[in-house]
Amino acid sequence: MEHLKAFDDEINALLDNMFGPRDSRVRGWFLLDSYLPTFFLTVLYLLSIWLGNKYMKNRPALSLKGVLTLYNLGITLLSMYMLVELILSSWEGGYNLQCQDLASAGEADVRVAKVLWWYYFSKSVEFLDTIFFVLRKKTSQITFLHVYHHASMFNIWWCVLNWIPCGQSFFGPTLNSFIHILMYSYYGLSVFPSMHKYLWWKKYLTQAQLVQFVLTITHTMSAVVKPCGFPLGCLIFQSSYMLTLVILFLNFYVQTYRKKPVKKNMEEPPAGKEVKNGFSKAYFTATNGVINKKAQ
Repeated sequence: MEHLKAFDDEINALLDNMFGPRDSRVRGWFLLDSYLPTFFLTVLYLLSIWLGNKYMKNRPALSLKGVLTLYNLGITLLSMYMLVELILSSWEGGYNLQCQDLASAGEADVRVAKVLWWYYFSKSVEFLDTIFFVLRKKTSQITFLHVYHHASMFNIWWCVLNWIPCGQSFFGPTLNSFIHILMYSYYGLSVFPSMHKYLWWKKYLTQAQLVQFVLTITHTMSAVVKPCGFPLGCLIFQSSYMLTLVILFLNFYVQTYRKKPVKKNMEEPPAGKEVKNGFSKAYFTATNGVINKKAQ
């Protein structure tokens, strides 16, 4: 334990030296004071994919219909809470949409930070998206983009909560919470075969994802054009990261919706061949529903 504590102190000292003093308002909050829990949870996530696929290789796929229903409902409700609370707290603080600093809104800033902690924590819960893919043997849906997005978001938001837990950071999660309401409700409904004929709007959710990324980049860069004291390095990093998502999502969209089918009623492609890069057909950022091919 002493060696682990010493290692933890070294890692935290390194991060503090790289990024400067942490925001004192979030000190003591669950999972934030040390980076190790976030790091170890991410490693456990990656190991679970590798070991889980090995374990399921010669076993039948699990249905998980009831679990998926509860899971998607839970994420939808959490996203609703975060959306409403972010709108109310930023409105209370009189947030400037173009650029908002970290300390001028008083208690409203702390209220925003509390919601963003839930947003950070939800990224660890969403690791279950991939675990469900593994247990259901949907290996074609465990793509680079899927794993990259899940693992990176959890770690990035640990940094956000420690150094920039409010202010300009509120905008992306507000949009993403709205998208997640639509997305997880869609996949919750798709668990039921009787609902498939009504689920015609998947393509438009993907378009909404792309619009979300573009709006977030625009909002982030607006604070560069007209600065308000929000850290410039954080703005540049966020814009660069979001740009990688735009590229990968756009590739997925082209691969999925712009390719002409070779023939009608073609059989399901082999695992791993459904989409060469990006998400599979049944996946945007972290999806897990059951899709009927006729509903696509």
